[in-house]
Amino acid sequence: MNEQQIRRWESNIPMNSLVHSPERSPRSASAARSSTPSPNGSHSDLSALTDHARPPIILGICAMDVKARSKAMREILTRLVERSNGAIEVKVFGDKVILDEDVENWPRCDVLISFFSTDFPLDKAISYVKLRHPYCINDLPPQALLWDRRLVGAVLDHLKVPTPRRLEVSRDGGPKVDDELRDLMKKRIGITLGGFQVTPEVTMSQDGNAIIIDGQVMEKPFVEKPVSGEDHNVYIYFRGGGGRRLFRKVGNKSSELDPHLNFPRTDGSYIYEKFVDVDNSEDIKVYTVGKEYTHAETRKSPFVDGVVRRNTEGKEIRFITHLSEEEKEWAARISEGFGQMVCGFDMLRCDNGKTSQVIDVNGWSFVKGNDTYYDKAAEILASLCLQVAASPERPLPAAEATVEEPTWLLKANVTVFRHADRTPKQKLKFNFPIGERWTQPFVTLLNGEREEIILRERTQLNRIATAVEEAKGLGADGEDLAKLTQLNNALFSKIDLPGTKAQLKPVYSKKQPGQVRKLTKLTLVFKWGGEFTHSARYQSRDLGENMKKDISIMNKEILKNVKIYTSSERRVVASAEIFATALFDTSTSTTSSTLSANSGAPSSRSSTDGGPSSGSQFVPRRENSMPAQRPPKLIVRKDLLDDSNAAKDLMDDVKKRLKILLRPGEPEKRPELTWPKSMKKEPVEVVKEVIELLSKFRDIMRRNWETMDVDKIQERWCCGDEPWLFRERWEKLFEDFCDVKQEKFDPSRVSELYDTIKYCALHHRTFLFSIFSEHGEGTDQPSQDRRLHELYGRAKALFDLVAPQEYGIEPEEKEEIGVLTSLPLLRNVVGDLERARNNEECSLTLYFTKESHIHTLVNLVLLSGLPIANRRIPELDYCVSIRRPHPSPCAHLTTSPCAAARRPIDLGR
Repeated sequence: MNEQQIRRWESNIPMNSLVHSPERSPRSASAARSSTPSPNGSHSDLSALTDHARPPIILGICAMDVKARSKAMREILTRLVERSNGAIEVKVFGDKVILDEDVENWPRCDVLISFFSTDFPLDKAISYVKLRHPYCINDLPPQALLWDRRLVGAVLDHLKVPTPRRLEVSRDGGPKVDDELRDLMKKRIGITLGGFQVTPEVTMSQDGNAIIIDGQVMEKPFVEKPVSGEDHNVYIYFRGGGGRRLFRKVGNKSSELDPHLNFPRTDGSYIYEKFVDVDNSEDIKVYTVGKEYTHAETRKSPFVDGVVRRNTEGKEIRFITHLSEEEKEWAARISEGFGQMVCGFDMLRCDNGKTSQVIDVNGWSFVKGNDTYYDKAAEILASLCLQVAASPERPLPAAEATVEEPTWLLKANVTVFRHADRTPKQKLKFNFPIGERWTQPFVTLLNGEREEIILRERTQLNRIATAVEEAKGLGADGEDLAKLTQLNNALFSKIDLPGTKAQLKPVYSKKQPGQVRKLTKLTLVFKWGGEFTHSARYQSRDLGENMKKDISIMNKEILKNVKIYTSSERRVVASAEIFATALFDTSTSTTSSTLSANSGAPSSRSSTDGGPSSGSQFVPRRENSMPAQRPPKLIVRKDLLDDSNAAKDLMDDVKKRLKILLRPGEPEKRPELTWPKSMKKEPVEVVKEVIELLSKFRDIMRRNWETMDVDKIQERWCCGDEPWLFRERWEKLFEDFCDVKQEKFDPSRVSELYDTIKYCALHHRTFLFSIFSEHGEGTDQPSQDRRLHELYGRAKALFDLVAPQEYGIEPEEKEEIGVLTSLPLLRNVVGDLERARNNEECSLTLYFTKESHIHTLVNLVLLSGLPIANRRIPELDYCVSIRRPHPSPCAHLTTSPCAAARRPIDLGR
C-alpha cells in the first residue's frame, strides 16, 4: 500500500468492511502502517471478530521490561487475551532481546506496541518496523518529538490546541529533527519542523520581576522548563523574589520552596511560560486510547506545597473528572497529530473551567489502579488487533511466518523471596558459664541434644521458668541473679504472646583426635514478636497475583511445573501459602478466604478488595483464562532456608569491628561503605543526633503517658499490640541508645530502631504521633511531625550503612560468610537452572526464606562476576526477591516489578 491507500484504509473504509472480508493479501513492502482511530462501534463484544480457523494474531510488546511488564500493562494485556478468546497471542520482547539482539532476530508480530522510555533504543525499534512492517499502535518516529518541548509546543500550535503563552531561549541552535521525521510530520499534518535558531538576547528588568527575550517581556510569575522532555527540573519564579523547584517525585515530595530562586538559569536552552493560576490548585492528567476514548483525572498541583497526597495503598490521590467536548476534540487531535493512539498529556483549567490549556504531552501513558479504564483499554486494543487480523490488507501472519524461526520464550524462572511484613522482633540474650553449679538446670533443658533446640509451647517455656527457680536455689547471686530475675519477668509477661520462643544454643570445644568434645558454653535467647501482620497477608497475595499475571503473558505453561520451598518459620510459611493460593487461583474468593484463615488479627479491608471494581463491565472468560489448579504442596527445607549458625563466629567478629564504625574518632576507617551524599555529616555525628532526638522523645512519651488517656488515643490495634507493648518496645530502645556512652554504642541496635519506627509509622501512626507530641495534640503539629521524620531519615541512613555490613565488611568476609550461610541454597538454585537448561520442560521454582539468606545470597551473586542488570542493591525489605530466569537461547531473561512496591534483584542480561 502507498501512503494514500494507508490513509484511506485508516479513515474512510468502514470497520465492518474489515471484519467480514475473507481474503488476506501477502505481506507488502511498504512503510509501516500508522495507528488508526479507535473503532466507532462497541468494544464489549468481540465474538464477531474472532475467527478460530485462522492463526492467532501476534501482539508484540517492544518496550523496556520495567514498562512492558508493569502492573498496569499486565492488567490490560491479561484482559485483552481473555477477551479475544485465544485469537490474540502476546509476545513480550524483553530487555535482552531489545538491547542485545539484532532486529533480524527479534520476534515477528502482526501488531506492535512499542514506546520509548529510559535506555530504550528507539532507532533500533524503528529499524525493526521497517524490516517487518507490523501494524503499530503508536507510531515510533514521532516519539522523538516528545524529547524536545519546543517541538511539542510547535505541533500543539499547529493543531490549534491552546497552550500558555511562552518564549523560547535556544542556546543549542534549536531542536534537531532528522529528515525522515521532518518529512513524516510534513505529510501527516502539514507542519515544517526544525531549522537553525539564533541564540536570543536575554535580560532581566531593573526590578527583577520580568524576563526580556529579544525585546519580548514576560512578567513574573513565570515557569522555566528545560527544553529536554526528559528533564523534570522545572522552576517557578515568583514576583518579588523567590520561587519553587519542581522535580520528579521523590517519596512524598514533588517540589520545594526556594526563597533565593531569583534569576533564570543560563546554562542551557529553556522555555518560559506564563504561570497559570489554575482552578482548585489542581492539574489534569488526560489519557487517550484512540480518538474516541479519553479518561481524565485531577491531582494536587506540585506547585502548591510539594507534598504528594497518597491513599492507603501508597498511590497518589487522584479524582476522575469529565472533559468538555472541546477538550475531547483536543485529545483526539493530539493522539492523531503525534501518531500516538495510547497517549497522555497534562492540562490546566482556569476561570472556573471556562478556559483550558495543554502544558505537556507525555506519549505512552496508562491510568493506574482503575479497573474500568483497564477494561475499556483492553477492549479497544483487542478490537483493533482483531480488525487488523480480519483486514484484506493483513500481511502473512507472523504465526505462519515464524514456524522455522527460533522463539524467545521464558522457559524457567528461579526466584528467592524474603517473607512478608512482620512485627518487630525483640529478644533477651543470656550466656550461662558451664562449670557453675547453678547453670546445671539449663544444661538439663538440652536433653542431650548437641544442636540448637527451640522451645515454643507453653509447657516447654514453663520448663525454663522452673529452671530459673532451681538456679536461684543452687546459689545464683549478684549479676547472675539479676539476669535470672529479668528472664523470669520476661517469661511471665510474654509467654502468651504469639511468636514467643526460646532458643538454646550449645557451644562445644573444638574436635581433637582422641578427645570427647565438651560443652563449654550455653546461650539462651528469649524472643518474641516477628509475627505475620495483616498487611503481610495482602503483600503475599498481591505478590502471587502479580506473578500469575506476569507469567500468563510470558509463558503460562510454566505453571504446570511449580515447586515452592519454604523455611520452617511461621511467617515464612504463611507468606508462601498465601502466595501459592493467589498464584494458582483465577478468582478472588479463595484468596480472600485464605487471607482470613491465615490471620487472627482483625482487618478493616473492605470485602471488595482484590476483586473487580463495581463500575467495571468487563467479565473475564474463565474458559480462556489460565486453568485453575491446586497449589503444589509446600516443601519445608530447614537445611536450605532456616537460620544457620555456621558463620556465627565470623559474624560476631564482624559485629565487634562494626562498633568502631559509629564511635567517635573513627569516621575515616571505612570510606568505601555506603553513605548517602545528602547526609553531609559523618555517621558518628548522626548517631549523636539520633541519641539527642530519642532523649527528647523519651521525656515527651513519659510525660504524655501520665497526662493522657493512652487507651483512647487509638481505637484499634493491629497485630495483637497494646499501648503497654508500644511503651515497652520504645523504652528498650531508649535504654539501648540513651543510657550508654557513645563510645560503647552497639551498631546492631540501629536495625531495631529502624524496624520499630517503620512498623509504628505503618501500623500505629495515630498513637505514634500522639504519644510523641509535645503538647499531646496528635498529628497536627508540623514541628513534631518534622522531628519524627528526621529520626526516621537518620535511622534509615544508619541502617543502610550498618545492616549490609553485618554479613561481612571486606569482600573476602562477605564471600566466606555467604558460603557458610547460603551455599546449600545456592547449590540448589544452580541445580534448578542446570535442569532447566538440559530439560525440555518449563519450570518455576520458588524459595521463601528470611533476611539473612537474602543478604548472604546477594553478596555471593555480586562477588560471582555474573552480569547484573542493576548493581545498586536496594534495601532488602519484606517481599524483596532475587530472580534468575533461564538464560538459554530459548529463554528470555526477565525483570518484573513485584507486589508491595518491591522490585526484584535481577540476575540478568
